[in-house]
Amino acid sequence: DRYDRDELDEMEKASYLAGAIERQRESNDITRDEMAELCLIALFVGVDTTSSVTAWNLVHLALNPECQEKLHAELVESLNAKGSNGGTRLNADVIGKKVSPYLHLCFRESHRATPAFSAAMWKGNSHNEIEIHGETLPQGSMVQMGHISYDEDYIDEPKQFRPERWTAEGVASRKGTKSEVLDHPFMRDPFSQGARRCPGSRVATNEIHAMISQLILDWKISVPDENINCLDEITYDAGPIKPIIPELKFESRH
Repeated sequence: DRYDRDELDEMEKASYLAGAIERQRESNDITRDEMAELCLIALFVGVDTTSSVTAWNLVHLALNPECQEKLHAELVESLNAKGSNGGTRLNADVIGKKVSPYLHLCFRESHRATPAFSAAMWKGNSHNEIEIHGETLPQGSMVQMGHISYDEDYIDEPKQFRPERWTAEGVASRKGTKSEVLDHPFMRDPFSQGARRCPGSRVATNEIHAMISQLILDWKISVPDENINCLDEITYDAGPIKPIIPELKFESRH
């Protein structure tokens, strides 16, 4: 209704939803109700994926205090140099890759170790028993294809959280080896690439960077459970909607 009354501001007019309304009216390929359902699904998927990725980033930083403190030091320096309100408030410059590169390295390493979806594909064998590479898959079975990002054939110590893997030097060291597939754009983040890239990916990525940055600036985060010291001791399930993560402890840095 606000679209019809021309009450949208400039940001709203440039949004994915406004564009979807315009395309739907020009083509009539789908109904208005169908478009509304698709936009609602996109909104929920965007929110749930963002929360899952943020949660896993915090878990990795809590389990690796040396990485957390390195990130905190970088963010303090970036905030003082580029922050708004006299270096006291986050803005786009502070969380940018040029100003806070380690933030982006941590984001990339968290995605490698714990992608939003723990499997790249699920395929059901609904017709007949089939044999693949000597393995028999019974009729009615479900096959899950995992990620090579935590396969020891492609990456050293995959259970270790090492953001430095994604520095320019780290990428260069994989050139010419089978491990260079890890640097393919499709493996960079959970939003895909090209024409099918998530239309909200830039918003989601900025939300994640801003949330992590503010939390690390304000809080020292740890895992209080003494029985959890590494990723192997945490259940990593297949769903992004409600990731199962350990309880985290937040201690104020101020």
